Amino acid sequence: MRNDIVIDNKFSHDFNYLKKPKTMGDLVLYQCGELYCDNGAEVIEHVHDDFFELTFIVSGTGIFYVAGEPTEAKANDLFLSLPYESHKIISDSTQSLRYYYIAFSFAHDSPFRNDILYSSHLMNLSPNMRVCNYPDIADSFIRMLSTLESVAPYSDLEFELQVKLFSIRIFQLYQNIYSEKYVSPTIDNEQNLYYKIIHYIDTHLVTMTKLTDIADDLHYNYIYISRIFKRKFGSSIYNYYSNKKLHYAKQLLEEKNMSVTEVAAYLNYSSIYVFSRTFKKKYGISPQTFKQSLPKKDDSDKKRP
Repeated sequence: MRNDIVIDNKFSHDFNYLKKPKTMGDLVLYQCGELYCDNGAEVIEHVHDDFFELTFIVSGTGIFYVAGEPTEAKANDLFLSLPYESHKIISDSTQSLRYYYIAFSFAHDSPFRNDILYSSHLMNLSPNMRVCNYPDIADSFIRMLSTLESVAPYSDLEFELQVKLFSIRIFQLYQNIYSEKYVSPTIDNEQNLYYKIIHYIDTHLVTMTKLTDIADDLHYNYIYISRIFKRKFGSSIYNYYSNKKLHYAKQLLEEKNMSVTEVAAYLNYSSIYVFSRTFKKKYGISPQTFKQSLPKKDDSDKKRP
């Protein structure tokens, strides 16, 4: 069984079902998220269960260890980890590491398990052949995370279908590598702009005062970048920005000694009323009630062994 991972890091998203895997149709989800690791941080060595894990580096550089064998990966690289492997990640000592990840499998009688995940093309790849530059896959991770956050009807079915499509793309990608026919995909101008918008929001979440700041900084018309973003992401810039801000607000309430008023001001909400209303609409609970429901830090410390 995989050990809990304890490192010096900051989560942006973390859907963790390792103790009780989440079943959606014939999909079995163990974990999906986005992680920021500080310089030199280490994801301690752990052994995977019967699942595959895919990691996509958004920024920074890291070393992936599989059974003690190191493989370096950098921004826009995808790394595949196989079932029952020992696995460790160390971020570069001079820069932080940010990455998306998903750990999943399928039911034993699923063709997606038998014909795709457990295919010889994937199972026979050595660790150094499992890292490849694949910037286009970032969009799939963003969509999957967005769907996991959703409470809309059929969101579980939508997520299952997204992961199945994702699995086919991964199978095709590594089949080409296995056959030595892989060609690194190119990024068109619209895709490049889309990545720039995502990066700008992620790195200016606290300092942004209006969405048009993005267009001003990137020297584009805001209507134009809005159209590009929605075509690539499937949702508006505002929705992405709002969800990122709310996730960060929730994290601040959980991890920092900040009041609801301080969080609202820190994240540039126009008023505490607007912040509370927006927070409750997404999470079904007011930020004040959420904060009051958190265990006291002293209580948490007492529970630790």
